Amino acid sequence: METRAMRSAIVALGLSALIAGAGCAPRPHPAPPRQGEPGAASHESRDIWANTVFGAANVTATANLCAGRVRLAQGAATVNDTCFTGDTNVVLCTDASSASAIQCTAGNGKLALVGTASDLINYARVR
Repeated sequence: METRAMRSAIVALGLSALIAGAGCAPRPHPAPPRQGEPGAASHESRDIWANTVFGAANVTATANLCAGRVRLAQGAATVNDTCFTGDTNVVLCTDASSASAIQCTAGNGKLALVGTASDLINYARVR
């Protein structure tokens, strides 16, 4: 009787491993579209593909990343860049020098940063 229970447990474990591994198979990269094809989607080398155990994952990479690093002068700095299009931008800012609070405000063509002394600030426009 114990042998039958052991056999059932081994079969169950094997099937579980098979199901869990099913989402891990690599998928082929799609071929680039032919030139001149109307409505052809662009597939460039920076395309990102991801799978999880639960199925496909959607990953988006932005080609024109608006990010950088700036050092504050007397606790303030302004980054002038056309990638900042207004106050509805979502911008992430972190202090790379210390655990200090930072204020970063996006405007049309600029990012205003306020922090502590001459700290080094990392910034990235997310949207």
